[in-house]
Amino acid sequence: MKYVILVSAMLALATLLAVAGCSGIGGGQATPVPTVPQTTIPTVAVSTTALPTATTSSLKPGSTDTLPSSTPVDINVEKAGTYATTIITNFNGGKGMGFVSKVDVKVTRADGTVVTGTLKPMMGQTLELEGTNGTDRVEVIVTMKTGNVYKVIDQQMPYKTRG
Repeated sequence: MKYVILVSAMLALATLLAVAGCSGIGGGQATPVPTVPQTTIPTVAVSTTALPTATTSSLKPGSTDTLPSSTPVDINVEKAGTYATTIITNFNGGKGMGFVSKVDVKVTRADGTVVTGTLKPMMGQTLELEGTNGTDRVEVIVTMKTGNVYKVIDQQMPYKTRG
């Protein structure tokens, strides 16, 4: 007896679902769904950006600033190695790394073009920018959370060869 009631209830439910799916308002015309074109967004493994700019700059280094003694950070810059053109900037931390909001790196290539990138102030962060097989100029600008800006490195990076 319970089996008959259960089967009858299921058949009634199936009939209601079929009727609900087949009936509709609007005379059977489907409303078109607008399509959105797909956009590919490039991703970067490290949150840095290296963009060539149209401006040119001098290859002669200028003066640098000294960070306050209470907020020192350790940043070093080097060319990748012998016969390499990649310029590597490392943020190694320091007592003042919690006061730094960002580190901007600007490479003025030997041909006069400028490439920039930004490093997060987290220990171990590395930024690689492409230089040339000539002597490039590297500037590292530290922006503090207070808004103060310090140019802490401004030096020439010669192309390394054996000999």
